[in-house]
Amino acid sequence: MAILNTVVRITAGLVVSVFQYSSDLDLYRLMVTEGTVDVLRDGVMTTVDQVNVVPGDIVRLTPGLAYFDMVILQGSSPLLDESALTGEVHPVAKRPLDPANADLTYEPKVNKSSTISAGTTILECSEKEGIQGDLAIVTQTGSFTAKGKLLSDVLSYERHKFKFDKEVKLVLAILAVEAIALLAIVFSVLEDNWEYSWFYAMFVVGTVFPPLLPSVFVVSVGISCKRLQRKRITCTDSRGILIAGKVKRAFFDKTGTLTKQGLDFLSAKPGTEFQRLESVTGSSGVTDHALKLGLATCHTLHASKSGTLIGPAVDRMGFSAVSAQVLDEESISFEGTTVKYLKRFEFDHQSMTQSVIISHGDKMLVYVKGSPEAIAKLCVPSSLPPNFHEKTRQSARNGIYQLAMATSTYTFKTAKSVNEVKRADIEKELNFAGVINFQNSMKEDSPQVIQELREGDIVSAIITVSFDSFAVIVFDVKQLPLFDKSNSEHPFFSVQGDNVLTGIYIAKKAGLIGQDENVVIGNKIHDGVIEWLDATDSPAALPSVSELGVSSSLALTGEVWQHLLLSDPTTALILAPHTKVFGRCTPNDKVSIVSTFVEQGETTLFCGDGGNDCGALKAAHVGIALSDAEASVVAPFTSLDKTITSVLDVLKEGRCALASAFAAYKYMIMYGQVESINQVANAYLSITFTEWVSLHASAVIV
Repeated sequence: MAILNTVVRITAGLVVSVFQYSSDLDLYRLMVTEGTVDVLRDGVMTTVDQVNVVPGDIVRLTPGLAYFDMVILQGSSPLLDESALTGEVHPVAKRPLDPANADLTYEPKVNKSSTISAGTTILECSEKEGIQGDLAIVTQTGSFTAKGKLLSDVLSYERHKFKFDKEVKLVLAILAVEAIALLAIVFSVLEDNWEYSWFYAMFVVGTVFPPLLPSVFVVSVGISCKRLQRKRITCTDSRGILIAGKVKRAFFDKTGTLTKQGLDFLSAKPGTEFQRLESVTGSSGVTDHALKLGLATCHTLHASKSGTLIGPAVDRMGFSAVSAQVLDEESISFEGTTVKYLKRFEFDHQSMTQSVIISHGDKMLVYVKGSPEAIAKLCVPSSLPPNFHEKTRQSARNGIYQLAMATSTYTFKTAKSVNEVKRADIEKELNFAGVINFQNSMKEDSPQVIQELREGDIVSAIITVSFDSFAVIVFDVKQLPLFDKSNSEHPFFSVQGDNVLTGIYIAKKAGLIGQDENVVIGNKIHDGVIEWLDATDSPAALPSVSELGVSSSLALTGEVWQHLLLSDPTTALILAPHTKVFGRCTPNDKVSIVSTFVEQGETTLFCGDGGNDCGALKAAHVGIALSDAEASVVAPFTSLDKTITSVLDVLKEGRCALASAFAAYKYMIMYGQVESINQVANAYLSITFTEWVSLHASAVIV
């Protein structure tokens, strides 16, 4: 009997250890790095082990894993795969720091286009040796890098507290009192031999606390994790599986998650053709010369060594619509001529623009591309077409993703002036050139996934960010402000980063908004007062709370959302659950929306394709990244097939693991009660079961 119980307890310990070791091994493989780098020491490039590099060292970039956080000082445009760190599905080209900003302090978020983070992979870079190659200065090493901080968060992560976590202490206290009482009873009825009484009493105490009890949660999670792996869903933190079983609110990025990753180019219209509404059934070519030149030059595309164009989807689709070819980092071929780049400015989330200075023939021109609202503010009013804002909003109602283009003549003459010019110097007094129209098609399985979540009593949402195909940003969630919120309920809403009307269009196609449902839009803020409009841009009154969620719903811009949170948090928290679309949101807005519900005790899930979803993926209780990276620290779960149905798989396994774990927990407690009381009764009656009965009870029934 003693041998049997010893085997049962050892087996339970081994099972727990094996599953825990498997989980820790996956995390260890993400953390361990080995290799050497070329470092500039005493004016000479020296190869050293990566552990001997310190911040301030200048290293030469080579293809392979990046061991440190670095900022590029000189060289070509290295090509990076950031999927393991951010979940970004496309390679990203980086550029050296802008000399015009030499008087500014380096900030990783501000200078993201020049920053290389530890954990990313350098795919291509200069093959030049020594100090002639691509050089970068190390800013952080070890646990202080972006990857190190993410891994630290994983290691220090505290599992979401269930009601069970609070009650289990009380259960254990009751069992301890029961064990003491049974211990006294055993000693009172077995008076003839105290040694036998002691060991018999310890056996009774051992049955009160079942030896397999610690294994029920570990085993159920481990089995679910293995099943997810067979569905090509990797899990770097298996504890998230149990939390997934409690999810009641799921958030989704739009582009690349609910909708397809790419954009379909429709047309590019100059101002003279702007009045004609766009058809979403087909595409047309670009005929205006100035607009074609803008599409060919105003982008951040990079040609890889294989000739593939690397860059944002809107840039790639727009560039492919004109007869141009990337020659090198400094020039392109356009209609038989060579166009030289004098300076480029990356897309900026604050201004919602990107710009270039080019030399075309004997002219030097400025092209600026961005959101229609942002471009309109930078243009000379007389250059804008009549009813500009009305027409752009009508395009958004039709589900068209629209960018605007503006141009001007560059007046500086010397190359030195070009190097020192800043964004604000050229993004002003522009002439409107036209608009570029795209469409983002929805994935076939998205409406079905939303429907299944609804049937599973899970609140769904769409969250995206302003022009999310333009930039990649990593956020430290702990540095973002959280607000005091109330607990409210509403079945469906979306948070939209493109035009708010485009968000309404997508929400209707996904089934989040009824086709005939009244939507009131919080569009702008005038002198501290929110402008409320209906879907036709006519002034509208804010519906009452009783109407919201029944016959009406809300749509807010990111600007209005933040204004409400800061100026009137109570109203913001009343309206938030009834808001189905949040438009023109920044990545900070996206995180604050998720954090709002997290702070109110709701168990949340976020699913995105990485990039600027990183903050929201970390803010939510359960993050699912749609990425090619087999091992990503951006989220606990990664769908290698990049399908939204992975959300259903994770939630089903979470509920399965949680249900089986609690069922096994209750069974183990009840089995211990039955066996311990039975052993005390046997002691009182001076009888005992045969070894075969004990074997059946311990080895078969358990």
